[in-house]
Amino acid sequence: MLQQHLQETYEYLFDEAHALLAQGGSFRPFGAGTRKTGELIRATVAPPEDQDGAQDYIRGLIAGFKQDETQVGLIAAGLVFDGQMTEEGAEHGRALVFHLEAANGRALEVVIPYEMRLGNIVDFAEPNVQEVHPEIFPEPSP
Repeated sequence: MLQQHLQETYEYLFDEAHALLAQGGSFRPFGAGTRKTGELIRATVAPPEDQDGAQDYIRGLIAGFKQDETQVGLIAAGLVFDGQMTEEGAEHGRALVFHLEAANGRALEVVIPYEMRLGNIVDFAEPNVQEVHPEIFPEPSP
């Protein structure tokens, strides 16, 4: 069941990010989650004016998810941002970067390189998925 909620969160974030890119631009990081009630939520933040970098948005989203987990309870949560590829010789210069977590402490990072084509067509490359350290949900105790 957790896997399904993680997949649904990813699909929602991907679809929204893809739509924003296809409208012709970049976007600020945003998130989504599934509450224990089954409700899918969208999360955005507005950091103070002197803190307007992507990391400030990401920290704000994670803090908001932690608060929502404490107050209401979450099954899965994740965020997405529009990043730059830093690998030398990378075919694509930009990438959608997803951080996804399930309440069981499993965390994944999904990086999908892309290029923008004429007419705001988004050309995605193969995703790279790896397990990462959880930041939203505490790691389960052994």
